Amino acid sequence: MILEQLVNFSNLYGSNEELVLAGGGNTSAKDGDVMYIKGSGTSLSTITAEGFVKMSREKIAEIFTKVYPDNDKEREALCLADVMASRLPGEESKRPSVETTLHSLFPQRFVLHLHPALVNGVTCAKDGQKWAEKLFGSSILWIEPCKPGYTLAKLCYDEMKSYKENNGKDCETLLLANHGIFIADDTVEGLEEKLFSVMAKLRENIVEEPDLSVGEFDGDKAQIIFNEFCDIFGEDSVIAFEPSALSLKYAQSKASFEEIKTPFSPDQVVYCKAYPVYIEEKEDIKVKTEAYKKEYGFLPKIFFVKDCGMLCVDFTEKGSEIGVALFNDAMKISVYSKAFGGARPMNDDLIDFIGSYK
Repeated sequence: MILEQLVNFSNLYGSNEELVLAGGGNTSAKDGDVMYIKGSGTSLSTITAEGFVKMSREKIAEIFTKVYPDNDKEREALCLADVMASRLPGEESKRPSVETTLHSLFPQRFVLHLHPALVNGVTCAKDGQKWAEKLFGSSILWIEPCKPGYTLAKLCYDEMKSYKENNGKDCETLLLANHGIFIADDTVEGLEEKLFSVMAKLRENIVEEPDLSVGEFDGDKAQIIFNEFCDIFGEDSVIAFEPSALSLKYAQSKASFEEIKTPFSPDQVVYCKAYPVYIEEKEDIKVKTEAYKKEYGFLPKIFFVKDCGMLCVDFTEKGSEIGVALFNDAMKISVYSKAFGGARPMNDDLIDFIGSYK
């Protein structure tokens, strides 16, 4: 019964593009000492019972009593090994979500973790914490930006422990700065009520809606630019052209591009590479692409072109579609954040860590 409920609400939220894009988000359920957690690489919209991994809650809990090395790679490797060792017999072929430890911290039966643009409008905002406290009071625990993996889980462990001591109850909702939201409840209905209550309060305070409709672009220049991309990246590339009103706004000038050039959340780094590239004329494409590859070791994926909008370059249809969807999401976050003091992207250290951690 509990696994059926888990599958049903995972599919429900996973099918809503306002809540879930690409492989973002994860879900879990607890039944005694067993926790069912979404498997890594599975999609919430289509996940079945077999897509969840059965974990020992007792073994996961032991992770928080251990002392790990300070070195990032050593710490995360050892913690991951302990998470894998927490799988129950018969689950060895499955890989649990990277956020398994975070799910384990909630005593509630069900946990839902999402990255909606509307929510990240506040989690990625300069005054995000102030607004969260104003709108939600003590019903939500705010967590400042932190390296994912064990470091984030341990921070949440400590903060949730303090929350319970100060409020006399377990934390039910976490807002993770530059990341997303965790919601926990003993019923599926409770998850829904909490999620849409948060979304509704945020929506009431939005001052501008993102315009992703097709804008007025320079068609002749766009064709020249598109052909140049085809020549540079080759016939195997999949190039998506997105001349939305919003992308054209950010592509107007170097100054406007500054508002969107630094990632807001881990998903951007994972699916869109670390940084987009700004292009003014055709001649810039090859020069900036080569410079980007020399600096980062891989080709750029997202380009903003003056008078044309946004282009995404990948070598699969799926990769191109996901890149467009995730960067449209980033632009939406930028717009929504205006209601909460303006955008606050991730810092370079966190971006670099996620780039290597993923």
